[in-house]
Amino acid sequence: MKGKLIGVVGILFLLFGLASTVWSGTRDECISKCKDAAEFLKSNGVAAAVKEFSGQKNRFVWNNGISYVFLMDMNCKVLAHPFNPELTKMNSLIDLKDVNGKAFFVDFISAAKKGKGWTKYHWTVPGKDVIKPKHTFIFRVPDTDYFVGAGFYVLAPGEFY
Repeated sequence: MKGKLIGVVGILFLLFGLASTVWSGTRDECISKCKDAAEFLKSNGVAAAVKEFSGQKNRFVWNNGISYVFLMDMNCKVLAHPFNPELTKMNSLIDLKDVNGKAFFVDFISAAKKGKGWTKYHWTVPGKDVIKPKHTFIFRVPDTDYFVGAGFYVLAPGEFY
């Protein structure tokens, strides 16, 4: 009996440890959605991509609206964002910082210049009044001055959106 109890406690400990950080969305989903979005832009043009990526209910928004694709150019201008359309009114976000003072759009441009890459920063969860750590994949649309991004939020244990 004591051995079974230790085994059960061990399994619970392992499961809790694995669940200590929950991701809303996954790295693979972000990469896949970005590549699909880049292909959509290449096939349909920038105007169609802006229209598609701007809607909150499109194939590039998933995970109950928590994960989404956005579109920017190499001048750090947001062209399409499904949850923060006001960002498209700014000429450049290069100097914008997260709550910790990180100028993460500089990282976006750096990743886009390399063709792709991951960035980490803090950002507001769509539809929530909460800021969480976010990991975003940046993917340059080949042979263009555009890139797309998609990310996931790092959530605390037992926290779901």
